[in-house]
Amino acid sequence: MLEEKVFIDEMYHNYFEIYRKPGEGHRVLIISGIHGDEHSSIYTNMLLKDHINDHMDYDITIIPIANMGAFLYRSRVSPYGGEDLNRIFPGKKNGSICERLADKIFSIAMDNDIIIDLHSCGFLCHPYILALYKHHKNIENLTKMIDLQYVIESRGTGGQLMTEVVKRGKNSIIIEMPSGFGGYIQKRVSENIFHVLLDFLENKKPENKKFYLSQMEKVRSEEFGLFFPENKILKNRLVKKDQRIGILNNKVIKSKRDGFLISVHFPSYVFKGEVLYEIAQVPS
Repeated sequence: MLEEKVFIDEMYHNYFEIYRKPGEGHRVLIISGIHGDEHSSIYTNMLLKDHINDHMDYDITIIPIANMGAFLYRSRVSPYGGEDLNRIFPGKKNGSICERLADKIFSIAMDNDIIIDLHSCGFLCHPYILALYKHHKNIENLTKMIDLQYVIESRGTGGQLMTEVVKRGKNSIIIEMPSGFGGYIQKRVSENIFHVLLDFLENKKPENKKFYLSQMEKVRSEEFGLFFPENKILKNRLVKKDQRIGILNNKVIKSKRDGFLISVHFPSYVFKGEVLYEIAQVPS
């Protein structure tokens, strides 16, 4: 692959590396590291760029570490002003360091037909696709080409790379995968998603049944205390209303509805208002 370094501001190590493989098919950008502490997704993309080959029809661009400053600090946000890069797209040419970074990434994204943004969603999260699929048939079709079972409708948060390119007519999705604190990599899952993306780029037909889910709901703790998740729900994430999710201060926490359990808090002391679990309904 062709390699290029794009500098935003040399003084602050604000740059990113691009890897390109020219092709005759659709132009695809796969980007990771917008949040610098999400190393599982970065690892997936690093594996992918080492396995791109000339037999693939797509014109492929890979950016493994989009936010180098945040990556060096193992931080979600930029160390140069504390901005969340995935809340300020399309950026500004003459803005802050992070806004200029967003502007450059956005201009590259807009030169592509398909933008796949890789992220990490927590320690006990299940991999899923986040997409604005309900009102965009092309995006729904894109999700069908990627062999991950669960697709969740996005809220379309403003300033996200995915949201902003979709507003401008591009096809884009987010793939979320489990990670952990301080850049912890969940190797098995990351490598599985690497193979899923490789199959997509090689035009292989997906094998798994798809579940299209509604927007996720965050269920928060009503008190401070010690929380332990139920081991069973980590194996089968499709839960029923009133099914046991875990124990908080020796009290049973139950699911508020039928749905797919996207993530659950790891065993820990939790604070009032902290998210215990995230759930999305399966539309009837």
